[in-house]
Amino acid sequence: MKKIIYCLITVALLALNGCDESAFLTEEPRDNIYSENLLVDYQGFQSMITSLQGLMRKEYCRLPASPIVLNGVFGGGADNTWGNNIGTTGDRFNFMIQPLNIRRVDNELYEYIFEWLYQIVNTSNMVISRTENGAVNWDGTNESEAETNKNTIVAQARFFRAWAYRHLTYAYGAVPLSTEEITGDNYRTDWERTPVSEIRETMIADFQFAIDHLPLRATNNNYLSAAMARHYLGELYLAESNPVKAIEVLKPLVESSEYELMKAPFGKSPANPACPFIDVFTSPSYKDGNKEVLYYFTNAEPLEAATGVAPQDGWMKSTYKSYYSNDGVIKRSNLDAPEYTSGKLTYNQVFWLNNGGKGTARLSPSPGALRLYNYKGMGEQDLRMKEPAMLWTIWEKNAEGQIQPFLVSGKTPIDSTITARMLDPTQTTIQNYKWPSVRKWDYTQKVESSGDIDPNYNDLPYLRIADTYLLYAEALFKKGDNGEAIKWINKVRNRAGVVDITESDLSADGLDLILDERSRELLCEEERRHTLIRVSQENGGDEREVDNYFKRRTRQLNQVLGVHGRGMDTYDLPVLLPIPNLIIESNSGKPMEQNPGY
Repeated sequence: MKKIIYCLITVALLALNGCDESAFLTEEPRDNIYSENLLVDYQGFQSMITSLQGLMRKEYCRLPASPIVLNGVFGGGADNTWGNNIGTTGDRFNFMIQPLNIRRVDNELYEYIFEWLYQIVNTSNMVISRTENGAVNWDGTNESEAETNKNTIVAQARFFRAWAYRHLTYAYGAVPLSTEEITGDNYRTDWERTPVSEIRETMIADFQFAIDHLPLRATNNNYLSAAMARHYLGELYLAESNPVKAIEVLKPLVESSEYELMKAPFGKSPANPACPFIDVFTSPSYKDGNKEVLYYFTNAEPLEAATGVAPQDGWMKSTYKSYYSNDGVIKRSNLDAPEYTSGKLTYNQVFWLNNGGKGTARLSPSPGALRLYNYKGMGEQDLRMKEPAMLWTIWEKNAEGQIQPFLVSGKTPIDSTITARMLDPTQTTIQNYKWPSVRKWDYTQKVESSGDIDPNYNDLPYLRIADTYLLYAEALFKKGDNGEAIKWINKVRNRAGVVDITESDLSADGLDLILDERSRELLCEEERRHTLIRVSQENGGDEREVDNYFKRRTRQLNQVLGVHGRGMDTYDLPVLLPIPNLIIESNSGKPMEQNPGY
């Protein structure tokens, strides 16, 4: 019982609620922050929105008892990534065949994700509910400004609630729908799994409210905007097999002059050689001139953080970058670096300082994902495949302190050759340390002695207009307007420096062509499992079917996960995550069904 209550009641530290302090306190705790003395004015409600932003950015943080980030749970185990060096605590994301009884180590991960998302749901519900308190001071100079401030808070809270349910429904399917603040007086142990279609009705209303009450472009893109709400509402209409509504919602965003793809070098430290695609990641803020990123997470080194602000470690770099320093051949690099030979720094510190920060190879691009860049013979030209967007070169410092490529017999040791171990379905830990990886998340620590630590403290982009363009193209394609759809796909391809696709290309390859382009543009960034589940479920489709987009594409593009014996060629293998056992057991007032296949 305690677990389900905790899951649906627990909120951020700044959002404690549901207690009757008068029952056990003789005076009001004005020296502490509680919802009762925080949610009394506009500033207090803004603090709660900051708490929700903090909860949201956990997606880029590491899971407890697991080497993978939450984003990896939503992105790994599909057609374009495989679990390299994942270990036994994460091999479930390789979709290996496993017994129906979920292992305890896996179940802890599913519990954490489930609880995290319901923390966001209930915190949002509390904020929405408390805005109706007529005594709140909304800080407006007149009634209209006060109402605007109130609606801004409600719009952001409703966005976060819909955003959390987006993850929940794609990951778990039907889950309990909660739209009221849960207190000690109304908690339940008889929750039911609400059909996804009903949950989406609430999500549509929430995203629409955010569109109506937030600016299309915020003062800076570390604040929520109507642009984000339009993006996710458009995706939601596609999930509901309604491309006409998706077009209607997305069109004002893609045609707005507020956002565009960055095509020229820019930012704090433009890439060398020039690569505006990577500049988008290294300088994600509006203040840096970035008009492509709709939203990013701010971050800072712990030693630079403002007093009272604890930065959350980002682990995207560690998750998506290979563990090159562990390869036997690559370890011969950087041995002459003065910092190493003098004993000032360890080998690992020197190596990672010279190679964009430490990676641990948790999720790597699939062999087929790499092949996709050679579409129309463009592999040598595609900016997204070349340095500095993809790591193909190991750098070393020589005895004179000069940085140069590390070559073996005149060649780079980075190798995308498929090994026998990768194709062996009995292997749970593969550890191919010389596999190429994306450099979207590179970050070199500012303190040299921290050069080999896992987290990264740079600002991290979360959503880009390039993603929206491809969603819009998908909606146009599904409406039957191929001529217009290719214009938006080609905008993305043009920035990458590759040739256009044609209407005949789109007619021949259909949705697979758009999914291919999404992989090329959004590799190790997109929540890829969500996308493939969405398109597999549209029009009543079953995400477990052997020949749907999810399993078919995984077999075609991911020789590691798609090899016979790992389940992608059988209906028995579930795609949705399991409802955590303790959630089911704690719901003592009514049986809660488990997802099929567990």
